[in-house]
Parts: sequence; C-alpha cells; structure tokens
Amino acid sequence: MIYFYKGKKNILEENQKELSEAKNKQIQKEFSKVLDVQNLSFLIGAGCSSFEKKTILKRKEIGIPTMYPMAKEYYFKVLSKKEKQYLIKNKIYFYRKPFLGNLEKFLEVLYAYKFLLKNQGKDTNEISELINKTKEFIFNKCNKKSNEVIEIYKKFYRKLLYRDNNLTKTNIFTTNYDLFNEIALEQLGVIYTNGFTGFVERYFNPSSFNYAYAEQLDLSNKKWNVIDNFIYLYKLHGSITWIEDEEVNMLFKIKEIQNPQFNAENNYMIYPTPMKQNSSFGSPYSDLFREFQKKLMQNNNVLVTIGYSFSDEHINNLIYQALTIPTFRLVIIGNYKNNNIKKLYSLDDPRIWIIGEEEKWKNRKLKETPLHFFNRFVNEIMPEIKEEEIEEKIKQISELFKG
Repeated sequence: MIYFYKGKKNILEENQKELSEAKNKQIQKEFSKVLDVQNLSFLIGAGCSSFEKKTILKRKEIGIPTMYPMAKEYYFKVLSKKEKQYLIKNKIYFYRKPFLGNLEKFLEVLYAYKFLLKNQGKDTNEISELINKTKEFIFNKCNKKSNEVIEIYKKFYRKLLYRDNNLTKTNIFTTNYDLFNEIALEQLGVIYTNGFTGFVERYFNPSSFNYAYAEQLDLSNKKWNVIDNFIYLYKLHGSITWIEDEEVNMLFKIKEIQNPQFNAENNYMIYPTPMKQNSSFGSPYSDLFREFQKKLMQNNNVLVTIGYSFSDEHINNLIYQALTIPTFRLVIIGNYKNNNIKKLYSLDDPRIWIIGEEEKWKNRKLKETPLHFFNRFVNEIMPEIKEEEIEEKIKQISELFKG
C-alpha cells in the first residue's frame, strides 16, 4: 500500500482503489510544490548509497551494502577464528541480536569495552585492533564506485536543478562518507561547494558556505548574477577523502585528498559509536552542524529526508528544534513504521509529511522495492523534466557561450 501522510491523515486513503501510477502522480503533484519553496534542503542518508536490482535468479544489492548484509559479511567472512573466540570469551555475542545485522551496535560495545579495560589498567591492544579492523572494513565498503548508483544521483540532480532560478540554491546535507554526490555533480558539470577551498591543496574553510559562484552580466554597471547550476554540499559525518594534516600552519587542518587510503589516526569520519554525538562537537563537525542548524532555522524552510532512519540523535535534535518554527516543514521519504519515524508520525502534525509504501518481506529480504527507496523516489516522485524546459536551458547555455 502506498501512503502519503500529512500528520496522521493519509491523503491517499480515499483513493486506495486507484492504480499505483495514479497515486504516484498525485504524490508527484504535491511534491512539486515542495521544490518551489524559497528555502529547500535535503538530508541524504545511508539508504541512498545502494538499491536492489532484480535479476533472473534473485534480487541483487547494487552499490554500498546496507547495514544488515554489511554486518553479516563482516562477522562471518572477515573476522578470524581467533577474533570470534575473543569476542565470545568476553560475552560479545556478535551472532545474536542486537549485533546481528548491525555493525553500529557492535562498534558501540567495542568502544565501551575498551573504555572499561583502560579504566581498569588492562591491556587494550587486542580490542583496539578489532576496532580499527571494523572501522577499516566500513571505510573500504564506502570507498566504492557504482556507475548505476551514480546514474540515479545524476538524475536526482538533473531534476533538482530545474527549480526556479530566483529561489535560493538548494542545500544537500548527507551523513554518507561515500563520493556518489561529488561524482554525480562533477559528471554533470555542476559547480558545488563542500566547505573546502584551494586547487592544488584543498583545506576546510567553513566561510566558503557563505559564497556563491556568479556570472558578470553588465561590466559597466558591475551587475552580477548567481549561476543557475550551483549546489551547497554538507557532509555532516565527514568523508573518506578527509584527513587531518597536523603539519600545516592553518586555522583548519582538515585536508581533502584525491586518492583516499585508510588511516586509523587521521581519517575524518564519525563512525557509528556511542560517542557519535560528542564527536560532532569538534571541528569540522561543529561548523557543519552549525550550518545545518542555521539553514533549518530559516523562515519558510522545507527539509526533505531520504534514506535517513533518524538514528542520529544530534541531527534529530536539530530537526526537533526546527519544528518549533511554525513555517518549517519536514518531508520524510521513508517507512512510517520505523521506530524513530513512528515518533514523528505520532505527533499528528500536518507539517510533517511521510511518503512511502508498505514493505513486503520474505526470508529477511524485500520482495519488491518500496516507493520510498532512492531510485523509485527519483524516478516516480520527483517531477519529470519537460522537454521544452530542457530545450530552453540548452538555448540559454548556448547564448552564454556566445557571450
């Protein structure tokens, strides 16, 4: 069943007999209004880094695996026999819930156990090695490219860039470490800022989020206009391409590199640990979260979340604060039965929209891809680009090249 909740009211309820295509058109019509708001932000979560592709024999996950298959692979194919014995000896039963299918919970316990050993004055080498091995596994999984996933991102940005040029530029916030956003934007030739400045060596500079690229329209009157295709990209949890450079004499020592390699000491990623919220208070995260808060607090603002499970308390708290502003709206593309999303659903606030489809499972696997998954959201919920608008854009670009 496809649903579109405004508060607790499913606006599709009266039309349940209609075909899915008709419901999708109704949702698409409503969502197109969201793209016309003055201040628009997206929050892209881990669910957008992969999608399921149907093959002749089975459904195959493309891109970066979601948590369950990632954890399963790590526990049963990566951990050595000795490491498994060490975990069981210390009553960390990785093959049971809540660890089974959840590397976040696993890392939480490893960090907590290391803290306990350290306070007791005991050796922490073994647990530290296990923590670093887990972190490296996550890093390597995120350091992957998938042309099929990149194509979905490119389609997402193509549709997004056809917003009215007079509106403020779109903010893209993401908790993902991967490079799908950056690759898609660069392949499309879209200019974006991610908080780093420089060409040969790029270092973090949060003031760059206050800048925009502009084209000079009239040399005599010094008239400028912000270019149409421009995106602000905020990686709230860091990136596989960020490292700490202690040797440089700069205010911000976070450097962006081209060929990322795992380093337990200086890779700047907030791993899923109980200290995740505390980790967010140091630079560059404090600056990024401040930008997130600042954007959410703007009047007539809409935040669209997609692929985000509302499992990050720091992000959630900022969203809850924004909900105290009467003009703020939250659009969740997700499963309303998710425990964290259910809390927002229970508020029965018409400013909170939840769009998605009932998930059908069999043997812990989805029988079909629900509407709230990223590929279907892009293809079926985001408005289609009209051919005449594309022609007009091409004409504008041609005129620009002619000078």
